[in-house]
Amino acid sequence: MPETPVMPETAVAFIGLGTMGRPMAERLLAAGYRLTVHDRLPEAVKDLVAAGAAPAASAREAATGAEVAITMLPNGPHVREALTGPDGALAALRPGSVLIDMSTIDPPTAQELARTASDQGVRMLDAPVSGSSAGAADGTLTVMVGGDAGTLAEVRPLLDELGGRIVHCGGNGAGVSVKLANQIIAGTSMVAVAESYALARRLGVDPRLLFDVVSASSGDCWSLRTRPPVPGVLPSSPAEHDFRPGFKGALMCKDLDLALATAAAHAVDLPVTLRARELYARMSEEGLGERDFSAVFTLLATED
Repeated sequence: MPETPVMPETAVAFIGLGTMGRPMAERLLAAGYRLTVHDRLPEAVKDLVAAGAAPAASAREAATGAEVAITMLPNGPHVREALTGPDGALAALRPGSVLIDMSTIDPPTAQELARTASDQGVRMLDAPVSGSSAGAADGTLTVMVGGDAGTLAEVRPLLDELGGRIVHCGGNGAGVSVKLANQIIAGTSMVAVAESYALARRLGVDPRLLFDVVSASSGDCWSLRTRPPVPGVLPSSPAEHDFRPGFKGALMCKDLDLALATAAAHAVDLPVTLRARELYARMSEEGLGERDFSAVFTLLATED
């Protein structure tokens, strides 16, 4: 079990091969880690198996014999089921192994699962990421880690394959706490960018000119630089590809729901976040939840 840095050839279970999980798993496989993969959708496993990963029919099977297990799943209930359900990974992990949940879930659930893992001798880190699917493919994600610093030191070589910056945020739950704070900024700033482009369109402002000016002005932000919400501005923007998701609107809505619930539990008012969450919820209501979250622009835009 890991006590020295986890290097290639280590047996790793990877559970969850969605928009983010798949490119992350591909990077670990390419780096030489011995991967066993599981996803509830069998077709998600096929390409990884073709590249050399071993398939598993359940999270428990994937974790059997693994020194490190990684979960990358949509929400807390999915993570709980994958770890503690009838076919959950924790039942198969040996004492001393490391469990890294890279999903975005609520801090109390992250802390509870870490205690459950510890009761079985398994060390757990919450390590959500930021950077969208492009960052996952390039290995440039920011990884926000909650948990024991010594455990992080052991798995850092593995995380270095996934992220350009690995930040220890504190104890269990701290990583997801920082991630939720990040999502407030990412989600609300994307709405602000969408609103600015909606107004500029009505006023006849050239969208490329708007990008050039604002990206060099006080309105500059990550959402603008990566997701100008109209075609013809930035070739890599989701708007150029029918809002193909780097990060889905439905997931942004979920993350803002988590932020709002966490804030309410601590008597913190988040009025701007609440309004942004309403808009992302409308995306799903109008059939856009599986599109990139920058497609929130389509709820605001009107043609001349």
